[in-house]
Amino acid sequence: MKKTCFLFAMLVSVTTNAQTNVEPVSANYTDKTVSFRVWWNAGSRNATHLSKVWVWVDYITVNSNNTTLGNSWTRAAVSAASPTASVTYDGSNRQGFWLQGNSGSYSATVTVQLNITASKFNWCAYVSDYPPNVASLNGSVYTLKGSPPFVVNGGTISGNTFTGTINSLTDATGCPGIGSPYCSYTGSDLYMDVTHLCQQRTSGAKNWEAYIKDSRDNQIYRITQFSDDNWWFADDLAIADKSVGTCNGKRYYSGNDKPTCPSGWQLPTITQALNKFTNPTTGDPYGATLEVGCYFGVSGIPCGITGCDGCGGRYDLIGSDAINSVFYGNNGIWYWNCGGTHGYGANQDSRGAARARCIRNL
Repeated sequence: MKKTCFLFAMLVSVTTNAQTNVEPVSANYTDKTVSFRVWWNAGSRNATHLSKVWVWVDYITVNSNNTTLGNSWTRAAVSAASPTASVTYDGSNRQGFWLQGNSGSYSATVTVQLNITASKFNWCAYVSDYPPNVASLNGSVYTLKGSPPFVVNGGTISGNTFTGTINSLTDATGCPGIGSPYCSYTGSDLYMDVTHLCQQRTSGAKNWEAYIKDSRDNQIYRITQFSDDNWWFADDLAIADKSVGTCNGKRYYSGNDKPTCPSGWQLPTITQALNKFTNPTTGDPYGATLEVGCYFGVSGIPCGITGCDGCGGRYDLIGSDAINSVFYGNNGIWYWNCGGTHGYGANQDSRGAARARCIRNL
């Protein structure tokens, strides 16, 4: 968290976080606006220093002889903030606002109109780049991370653990807990611990990612939320059921004997897969990129070539509506209906197999 204070007739900048910086610029006491610069360096954004930051202003009234009235700083309600294209609010909550930066170097002069009655005041601007969140989970016992004291379900708690169901989460910053209430994925198979977090990605589309556990074999999968609100596996399905073999440690399934996804999940259609993975070789902004795969025939000979790596540059994926078929591609993703000759070499084994990903809409 970074704080900068503008004291009446004096500027004071206080550093509390080296990752995100705040510098005072000016104050207009007539229209009650304050301005300050928010900036960070390239390479400073990561899982604990997000590019979407929470901003708020505290103030204390100053009387006619330039002394403060009382010793209590108060959170200022925000009437408006700019740059408007980068500012969003948390519903009707005007005790702060979200400022969307970028994953590289960033600098913006932020102007905030305060909804206060004081004609003269000192003020402090704060920026938090790490919203309160659940850092680990063990059954119904949650470990909280942020700036204590935490407010869970509307009540202030001591410490950083909570037992029970979390419906809302914030902390001393007043920053809303990430997600709804703390995670955008609401499936009952959500899995969290100190290394498997539900959070916004700091790169690409800056979408949400989380983890689930398949109750059938206890396999943990990373999942990401796509622009159509579907959640996608970022990992290949690994269950042995119905698989026809393993290639480079990845399970492969026959196109006419498709695997079953975890409860609540399903295989994508051909259209969904083609729309999602438009060009895997250039990377996927939603964080579920396909790794280079290889064609694995039921005969055990991929692409008619002995050895798993003989198919370099291919992205094979099973579709739910493909009849006895697989997807395949060279510098992209394609699909074919098995039946003999196809576009990647002639007369290949028509009993093709491919990897599987699963999707879910909540």
